[in-house]
Amino acid sequence: MSTTYKRFTICGISDKTECDICGKTNLKMTIVIESQETGEILHYGSDCASRTLRQDYFGKRYPLSREAAISAGRAAKREGRRTAVSSIA
Repeated sequence: MSTTYKRFTICGISDKTECDICGKTNLKMTIVIESQETGEILHYGSDCASRTLRQDYFGKRYPLSREAAISAGRAAKREGRRTAVSSIA
């Protein structure tokens, strides 16, 4: 199975309080996501992350919920691993 459409890697969560995508401030945390195309690391709020990310399930791509995005960020931070996910495009 080809995974060439994987565009982002969830790196963890951060205490940064501003979303780099929409500019919303006073957030409790942000999800740290690395673009595999550019290598740029951005801090997404949970809503922006859930709108951007997709996950594979039985060969189809489905939207990632806010809770799933936060959970993946926490797991990546806790275990020191990164999770590659696809985008809406």
